Amino acid sequence: MRRAAIAVAGLVCALLLPGCASACPAIGWNNALTIDSSAYGPDVFVQVCSDAGCSAAPGAAPTPQTDFSVPAQGDAGTFSFGFAAPEQITVRVHDSAGILLSESEETVDWTHSPGPCGGPSTAAPLVLTP
Repeated sequence: MRRAAIAVAGLVCALLLPGCASACPAIGWNNALTIDSSAYGPDVFVQVCSDAGCSAAPGAAPTPQTDFSVPAQGDAGTFSFGFAAPEQITVRVHDSAGILLSESEETVDWTHSPGPCGGPSTAAPLVLTP
């Protein structure tokens, strides 16, 4: 009898207090940072490194990563970091021949999602200057 009472009390609690426990839907997002290298000209290649590793080097094909926090280059100067939000990154700018033009340590100021289930962190575009 006592077990039945506990089970009923648990069921009532679960039905009456849905806000106490929230289930997050299946999530799939990543943190991305746009890097503007236009000050170096139109034909440059940008490589980004974090503690997790580096994006592909100039002339190298990106390889599939098992660690999604390793920076991966996307379209229009966007780099994805998976769920990671590194505060410090190294940015290398290469010319069209692969010669290193610039290497700098950059601080990224991320704004983290306030939601209970998380979400992508955002950051203002990083504008590189020679």
